[in-house]
Amino acid sequence: MDVTDPRERYDDLLTERRTWEVDAETFAAMDDNEAFTAGWVTIGVALDGDGRVLLVYNADDEQWVVPGGSVKPGETLPEALVRELDEETGVRVEPVRPHAAVENVIEYEGRTRSFTTVAFEADPTTTAVGENLGEDDEAIERADWFAELPEETFEREFATRLLERVR
Repeated sequence: MDVTDPRERYDDLLTERRTWEVDAETFAAMDDNEAFTAGWVTIGVALDGDGRVLLVYNADDEQWVVPGGSVKPGETLPEALVRELDEETGVRVEPVRPHAAVENVIEYEGRTRSFTTVAFEADPTTTAVGENLGEDDEAIERADWFAELPEETFEREFATRLLERVR
């Protein structure tokens, strides 16, 4: 299946465009970056029965992150979401609906590369966090449920807005 841009279906999404100027080396390195080659990334805001949000800890960045990842060829956004949350947390989810679409753009000397992150609400069908989290090349150290976002949350302001929409 092809990816369908949720901005075409939902008129109430949080939408943003984030642009960064980068150097030549960083721009070239994105040739092999999965998010940029795929063009789409999904993340999932999953709440348990107590209203706690599921996050993963990225040891490289030393931050908690809303779980998700790149869409593989042939996947829909919801299919990628289910696969990514299972890989990164061991928690099975059912996608509810998208709540945000963020276009991420890097620029170098007039050239650009981009990908779009789509943030979904996701209902967990299980809540037990798995073991052996993430793929071999990922720095996912652990996953856990939180009543409130930790201070060390990646893009905390944006994550807070997402959480408020889903709750």
